[in-house]
Amino acid sequence: MNWKSLFLLSLTAVAFIVAYRLWGSDFDWSLFYSSLWNVQIGWLLASIAATFLTYVLRAARWQILLDPVKTIRIQRLISATLVGFSAIFVLGRAGEVIRPLWVARREQTPLTASVATIVVERFLDTFLILVFFGWSLLLVKLPATAHGPVKLMKDSAWVMLIASVAAMIFLFFFRSNSDRIVRYVPLARIASLLKNFSAGLSFLDRGSSLALVMAHSFLLWIVISLSFWFMILGMHFQFSFQAATLVMVGSAIGSVAQLPGIGGGFQAGYVFCMSTFFSVPPEQAIATSLVAWVASYAPTVVAGGLYMISQGLSWKDLRTAPVTD
Repeated sequence: MNWKSLFLLSLTAVAFIVAYRLWGSDFDWSLFYSSLWNVQIGWLLASIAATFLTYVLRAARWQILLDPVKTIRIQRLISATLVGFSAIFVLGRAGEVIRPLWVARREQTPLTASVATIVVERFLDTFLILVFFGWSLLLVKLPATAHGPVKLMKDSAWVMLIASVAAMIFLFFFRSNSDRIVRYVPLARIASLLKNFSAGLSFLDRGSSLALVMAHSFLLWIVISLSFWFMILGMHFQFSFQAATLVMVGSAIGSVAQLPGIGGGFQAGYVFCMSTFFSVPPEQAIATSLVAWVASYAPTVVAGGLYMISQGLSWKDLRTAPVTD
């Protein structure tokens, strides 16, 4: 059995469960198979390359965030980012802790400070996702039947936007007043954690650093949108870049709920956007979402695993290495 047949068989097993639960006997398996089999390898490879480029951009942004705490070489942060996202794919959202823990243990930085930079990243990413969502809605013509789902997404987006802006304002306030806040904390351990968390927000003290982080974040989400666009083109859909961006937004929101190893939320958001906004048959939407998931999951996990093997590292090393805080 060649790799393409094995790939097709694996995705069929997942699709069968989803299709049976949602559409039963009405699911057109021949259309699903043809969608998988006819994927254009060139666009698929371009999507995978764009995905790896996002890890480089994330590492560059992270370097700016961590610089006030400790200057770390970009190569080390790229490897940490790769391992961290491998953990998210394998463990679900519980894997989010791996990236700051990896840097804290390998680079001897305070763990709480590393966590603070990840928190900032998440709020910035949420803000940029919503910006791209609003931009794509202005440029994409949607069918009248999508009015209800679009309104629901808009309402959710406003809630997320308000929460993100409020969180960033709070982080600015906390950073500016951390010394006074820490003085009122009676427990020394908690006071120390808050002090280190504040240290992880030191980049907020410099307007140039914040501007660079925002610029990196904007470029990052352009490349993420490109990876979605390349994938969709590879599945023979003539989507515009802004239409692919709308699919990206739905998948990004859905990926908040991830099951270890199989995703779930990512694929659900992908299928919802393609079928609701662009009237793509469910068979093709599911096939595209599964290919997109595997194209992100498999190369990242393989690359992360090979890096750990090449360095003689294991998850046990991560658990047992000393950490400061």
